[in-house]
Amino acid sequence: MLAVVLLCGSLAAAQALPDPLQATVEEQLRHLDTTELDAWLAGLDDELRRQLPFRSVRELLLDPAGGLRLDPVAMARDWLQYLVGEVVVQSRLLAQLVVAAVLCALLQNVAGSWSRAATEFGFLVAYMVVIFLGLQSFAIASGIGRETLGDMSSFMLALLPLLSTLLAAVGALSSAALFHPLLITSVTLVVNTVDRVVLPLLFLAAAVGVAGHVVSEFPLSRLAGLLRHGAVTVLGLGFTLFLGVMVLRGAIAPVADGVALRAAKFLAGTFIPVVGGMMSDAVEVVVGGSLLLKNALGVLGLVALTLMLAFPLAKILALVVIYRVATALVQPISDTRLVDALGTLADALTVLMSSVATVALMFFVGILVVVGVGNLAAVVR
Repeated sequence: MLAVVLLCGSLAAAQALPDPLQATVEEQLRHLDTTELDAWLAGLDDELRRQLPFRSVRELLLDPAGGLRLDPVAMARDWLQYLVGEVVVQSRLLAQLVVAAVLCALLQNVAGSWSRAATEFGFLVAYMVVIFLGLQSFAIASGIGRETLGDMSSFMLALLPLLSTLLAAVGALSSAALFHPLLITSVTLVVNTVDRVVLPLLFLAAAVGVAGHVVSEFPLSRLAGLLRHGAVTVLGLGFTLFLGVMVLRGAIAPVADGVALRAAKFLAGTFIPVVGGMMSDAVEVVVGGSLLLKNALGVLGLVALTLMLAFPLAKILALVVIYRVATALVQPISDTRLVDALGTLADALTVLMSSVATVALMFFVGILVVVGVGNLAAVVR
């Protein structure tokens, strides 16, 4: 949110743009193909579209300061209301888990007067119900995570070509040529890795962890931990590589772009009398308009990613809250193995939520680096 506010500050002057700059922005926007972004916006569900602080892409780009109706307090309030609503919706799951735990305790107490085998059978009946509910919940959460990753990926693939075009228009030609294929490849690779490696490993870790609590003499907690740490390690390595490449490339390319553009302006103004100075001034106006459009697109990207992440994350967080509350409620009355299984499911859902948030953070960094590269090239110029 801080990054959005900082970028919005750079757009505040757009409320009173000079006529030549305003005309340049409108002219560039006429030649800018926003079809894919418009299609993305039209494909959003009504709930998410209502939360977006702009009505259309072109409205925001034409009037960055007025077209962006950003109210962080209202957005935070709406998100909290949505989270509470999701917790209320999932309260049925909480009731089912508590009932299963109570039945487990009753069956164990009733069967305890017969034999140990009957007691274990009563426990297994209730435990199988909990396993079914838990893995079903995790599968639903994984589906939400996959859908969120797909939505963010589609949005990034629609946004990046426009950012690269405006990056080139600012004069950062080598940066645009470098970052466009790099980011497209990174987005595709990250989403596929999380979808095909990280999420299956987390589901397997949850299943093994829950199964390991069935029989105390056959523990599987170490194997479940190994699978979970493997998923986290893959995600951490991907984040480190992505961040390292983006920062290193972003530190070198804009300096070269800015120096080259500055040299071209100097040569034009020095060796082409009269016309050279006019050309140099015209380039300044065009670059200024492109810079405004690029920053407006950056704000759009950050706000859209925030909203695309926030509401699905609230659904997963609601499940985490339900399992944490269920663990606390059933601990005094139920078998320790059942309590540990609920705790394992809550931990698995937490890691899943963190994985989706980490991918969104990568995309955040990618947008910020591209926007920052263009701004740095303009400063060097």
